[in-house]
Amino acid sequence: STPGPGAELVPFDSDDTDDEDSPSPSSTLQSQASHSTISSSYGNDEGPSSKDMATETTSSEEEQEFPVPSSYGAQGMLGVGGGSRAHTESPMDGRAMRRSSRGSFTRASLEDLLSIDPEAYQSSVWLGTEDGCIHVYQSSDNIRNRKNSMKMQHSASILCILYLDNKVFVSLANGEVIVYQREAGNFWDPQSSQTLVLGTPSSPVTKMVPVGGKLWCGSQNRVLIINTTSLVQEHWFQVGTDSSRCVTCMVAYGQGVWLALQGSAQVKLYHAQTWESLTEVDVAPAVHKMLAGADAIIRQHKAACLRITALLACKDLLWIGTSAGTVAGTLKSPLVPMGSAHGHTGHVRFLTSIELPEGFDMNLPPATADSTGLDGLQRRDSARRRASAHIPPKTNHLVISGGDGYEDFRLTNSSETVGRDDSTNHLLLWRV
Repeated sequence: STPGPGAELVPFDSDDTDDEDSPSPSSTLQSQASHSTISSSYGNDEGPSSKDMATETTSSEEEQEFPVPSSYGAQGMLGVGGGSRAHTESPMDGRAMRRSSRGSFTRASLEDLLSIDPEAYQSSVWLGTEDGCIHVYQSSDNIRNRKNSMKMQHSASILCILYLDNKVFVSLANGEVIVYQREAGNFWDPQSSQTLVLGTPSSPVTKMVPVGGKLWCGSQNRVLIINTTSLVQEHWFQVGTDSSRCVTCMVAYGQGVWLALQGSAQVKLYHAQTWESLTEVDVAPAVHKMLAGADAIIRQHKAACLRITALLACKDLLWIGTSAGTVAGTLKSPLVPMGSAHGHTGHVRFLTSIELPEGFDMNLPPATADSTGLDGLQRRDSARRRASAHIPPKTNHLVISGGDGYEDFRLTNSSETVGRDDSTNHLLLWRV
């Protein structure tokens, strides 16, 4: 059947190239230390095809609207964009098209094209700073030469930003969580925010993660369960007995939620529905093994202040970043962490993963023959899953760690590379 005027937006991309001054992704991907930027997130997937439209972003001043009545030709066709690249659409389906200055098209009813905010369905990046400011950028913009789309000032430092259920949750150092919302067809409205008081200045919300449609918030050594629709706290439970240790890391995977407390080398697993404590994993033995070849003083120092600094769940593997610079991983079973030979000289500041398009080749160096450690554990788990499913091998994820320096823990302290670039930010990439 032919869609009517109220049909959903159907985006499609033009093959026009970007402007010459638009940077390539490789030219904008740089590792830089920033004292003020402490958290980032994004808000999109509103609308049926937002992920398809996320690659094209223009400001509202750049949008070009094409009225339907004056564009019908003799054959009753609607031409859009002018020139030899005109697209045609039958007027009988009640739809029109609008072209952005960069060449992408949005097809919908004329009423929708004239009423929607051009930036409403674009992916955006939210950057929070220690002085309480949030800068919102369109995700395809080059932030070096493009002004932010929106700027919001808050009364306390930004600790965490999370996008969930068409809302952006922002935790502040004063214990408040600010909730920003948007209606369909509109951009984020800073005037319609709501404030949730979930903590205090001495126990703010330090970590937020979506779990089964709910929002889990770590405040001190407690976890608060928030209903994202009513924005009401439904439950809370305590993690450990030391109230001075706040929740610093938390990730959800399946029916489990892994979390770590401040200054701790243990990861705790809780059931996502019953909130029951299931198990604990100590990463200290794996880290000590990886540091065996390090200088004695460095080894003692890193072991004395060992703590978990980052967590990531990806492809049946739990990735654990530590203050010693090591990256460990463990399967669902057995829960025995194994360290990677590659890590950072300083703290692992973050762990994240990206999904690669099918057939995408990063041209990474081939894996070594050494099957020990986290790298061997990844390969064994992949082989086990392929054997059980009888499917060909397929690499479609990258795990990325960020931190100070790079270190190959297989080398001894006599190596010439030890200490080189210790203070330089590095990104390490693993195939998964």
